[in-house]
Amino acid sequence: MKLRQLKNFLLIAETGNLLRAAAHLGVAQPALSRDLKLLEEELSTRLFIRDGRGVSLTRDGAIFRAAIASHVAGLEAAKQALIGRRTGVVGSIRLGWTGTISIPLASRVISAFTQRFPGVELHARGGSSLQIAEWLARDEIDIGVFNSERAASGSLVETLMSARLFHVARAGGESAPTISFAEATATPLFMHSRQNALGRIVETCAREHDIALRIYAEVDDFVAVRPMIEEGHGAAIVPLSLLHGGGLDRLAIRQVTDPELILYFHLAVSKIKRSNPTVRGLAETIRSELRQAIAQGHVDGEFRPG
Repeated sequence: MKLRQLKNFLLIAETGNLLRAAAHLGVAQPALSRDLKLLEEELSTRLFIRDGRGVSLTRDGAIFRAAIASHVAGLEAAKQALIGRRTGVVGSIRLGWTGTISIPLASRVISAFTQRFPGVELHARGGSSLQIAEWLARDEIDIGVFNSERAASGSLVETLMSARLFHVARAGGESAPTISFAEATATPLFMHSRQNALGRIVETCAREHDIALRIYAEVDDFVAVRPMIEEGHGAAIVPLSLLHGGGLDRLAIRQVTDPELILYFHLAVSKIKRSNPTVRGLAETIRSELRQAIAQGHVDGEFRPG
């Protein structure tokens, strides 16, 4: 039984979802599932009940979590203290980002940053763009990566990337690479809320073109509704960054045009922490990994910092 396995178990229990836990850790979901299976085999019991929506703790799983949580925290603190003595850089840094950027970049950013700053503990949390702005204002995070409808500039905020939006529906023999906004909104949509820039972009465009939206449901978590889209229960308008992973053959993905819809990605730094070397290091890591991901074709977008 390894410390890594115990930390992974606690994260899965916290998120209730293997895919989200894997994205947070920067590992593939199958690898995390295998790790969990080995732990369950060693303990000779099932720790989670699995269903189509995620996982929940069994009675044994809940007992195990209560027994190990404080011990794991203590071991991790001791580990970080020893690393800090060797490197001279210790502490923690808090990152908030939207799913549109964390889904494709989490593994790259977390891996690169922890290699560069092994003594610094990275705390990443997901939220809407408005939540991230509030967290920055209340000094609850040190760096935020979020979305908006337009480019931004300033001493504490920079635009990292712009990305096109696509209409995503169940595959059904579509061949055209594009779809007009009017046609895209003629089908029931899973809409993001107004707290989310994606929701505001679609709603504003519909209002400007006098189009009545047909809303199937308002859901900010695209990962949660993707299975329903694959079954034909609705469609969504999202950037390609949310379509990370396999199974794309089950979806019809067409760029929205007439008009073209663009989502902007920004990086903001806490005014209090902007001179901190680890904060600057994380910001540099995010820029570098995003630039490489775009150049390698892993992220669809135009890199445009400054």
